Amino acid sequence: MSLRIRLQRVGKKNRPMFRICVIERTKAAKGSPIEIIGIYDPIKKKIQIDLEKYQKWLKNGATSSDTVKSLIKRVQKDQEFKKEIISAISSNEINKKIL
Repeated sequence: MSLRIRLQRVGKKNRPMFRICVIERTKAAKGSPIEIIGIYDPIKKKIQIDLEKYQKWLKNGATSSDTVKSLIKRVQKDQEFKKEIISAISSNEINKKIL
């Protein structure tokens, strides 16, 4: 059984929305997924994904589609940026308290 992490389109006409799901490679696009690990809304540019589940499935032998890989990179980049902002804010607060 070869597993793939890929997008599955849901939503309405002219209003796309995608599930990030784990599914067998041979199943059709509308096939039932094994597990849904996230949601991608291209209109709002919103990505919600459980990175722990993603890593778990990769360790279990699932492969990721190119599109999902690019979405994961974007999510990880955003998380790093948020951490940098938080650390910068906290260091500035410390400097203000010292002065």
